[in-house]
Amino acid sequence: MDEQRWEDLEMDCLVKVLEKVGMESLLLDAPFVCKSWYKAALNPSCWQSLIFPDNECMEVWPWDVSECPNFQNLMDRFASEYQIDGDRCSVSAFLKFVINRSSGNAIVLKLPKRCTVEPLNLLQMCKFSHFHLFNKTS
Repeated sequence: MDEQRWEDLEMDCLVKVLEKVGMESLLLDAPFVCKSWYKAALNPSCWQSLIFPDNECMEVWPWDVSECPNFQNLMDRFASEYQIDGDRCSVSAFLKFVINRSSGNAIVLKLPKRCTVEPLNLLQMCKFSHFHLFNKTS
């Protein structure tokens, strides 16, 4: 019996799988598995839901605070994985990078609670066919 390998999965099927994972996995995990996963993770249909983590750690987060899913940790991990000088990785540049990955196919965008006006101005330059902005303030 032949052993099945993830990298041999049809590209359309792999894209469908990666459409279900979160933005953090698309940025920081899937591209580093193998070449086919890297290519699939670039498919704009994987980037329809752009949900950025909030800036605060959850009070009940039981693991190391450095692993807490918050916006700053995501940016720090992104800069580290892609070997970008953290001082040169601005919030606006990061948001623009992620939004551009969707190639205008994003339909959901949730920004961090403490998002400033500058990244919101960036959104005016983006072309979205269907788009819902969720920015809950509580």
